[in-house]
Amino acid sequence: MNQGEQAREIGAACHFRVDSNISKLLMRPSSATDAGRSIARLRCVVFFDPRCLQAPMKVLLLGYSSIGKRRVIPALRRLGATSVDVASLSKSASESPDDFPIRMFRDYDHALKETDAEVVYVSTVNSQHARWARNALQSGFHVIVDKPAFPTVAETQELIGLAQRNQRCLAEATVYAFHPWVATARKVFERAGVSPTYLLGAFSYPPVAADNYRNFREPGGGALWDLGPYAISPGRLFFGDAPSEILGRRLSVNAEVDTSFSMMALHSRGRSSTGSFGFTTGYLNRLDIVGPKLVVTIDRAFVPPPDSPMELIVREPDKIHSIQVPPADSFAMFFEDYFQAVASCNYDGCVHRMLTDALALERLRTSALASPIA
Repeated sequence: MNQGEQAREIGAACHFRVDSNISKLLMRPSSATDAGRSIARLRCVVFFDPRCLQAPMKVLLLGYSSIGKRRVIPALRRLGATSVDVASLSKSASESPDDFPIRMFRDYDHALKETDAEVVYVSTVNSQHARWARNALQSGFHVIVDKPAFPTVAETQELIGLAQRNQRCLAEATVYAFHPWVATARKVFERAGVSPTYLLGAFSYPPVAADNYRNFREPGGGALWDLGPYAISPGRLFFGDAPSEILGRRLSVNAEVDTSFSMMALHSRGRSSTGSFGFTTGYLNRLDIVGPKLVVTIDRAFVPPPDSPMELIVREPDKIHSIQVPPADSFAMFFEDYFQAVASCNYDGCVHRMLTDALALERLRTSALASPIA
């Protein structure tokens, strides 16, 4: 059976029509792995039916980071993944779960050549995100990048363009936005017939270990990089437009990087988002959403736990009550959204979120770094 016949057979099984020119969508395979990857790309036929997506796409994790071990791999397992590939320069398979198959590579380039995964998740230090996202896209993979994705808007635009030319999905993993607490908070305001006016955010935690990459410039450390995505994304989620102005101030620094900052983003119609972020205090992770006669407070907003319920405290003029949001894994929900985007070839949402946040984060960093330390 040739590839065209395989394509039509897969199409019949998955409830989509395969065009007679489907071969144009397939790379000429140079190996069995490439042939398998080419067939997998039939997920992108425009006549896709979601019933075809029965299992998560296979993922190669570049960098065996803490977030990869604690959240990425467990989320993929929740979705039904039976294995994952991992490339690590320093860690071994002995650190992987005993009951879950992980194929380890000790070299990133070798992993990109040998894996049968369809998606690469880049979880290196921040300064290496762009290099390995570029290599993965050039090798024909769909790509997810840990937040913050890339250091500049120019590089973000370049890599989005590369992904679009290669018909691949590029996304940034700012995953808290996919937790049901966000939709629940929006509904509270919708039912009250009002809209949020102010957002007050705080995400701060105790100092990290002295050798942690966040303390150093070269690997892309600093509070503005590490926590900046949490500072600028609530405005996108609850106001739906780009800020007209962003003001940032560094509150503290170490020998190389900023360790805490405050910000204010001004939006249309008198709305604003403000907050303080850093790694110099006790743990605080909270968002207050304020509107006319209504305040919604969410604790652990930016890192919702996957196995515990979330509580929204709702303050109205005549009462205070709470809403329980059942446990949900925000990483798993992000992956579900991403896999559906790949399957339907609709990458617009991923591109919009990545570029909107890149523009805002660059403005925040530019303002903060140009100003004296408070």
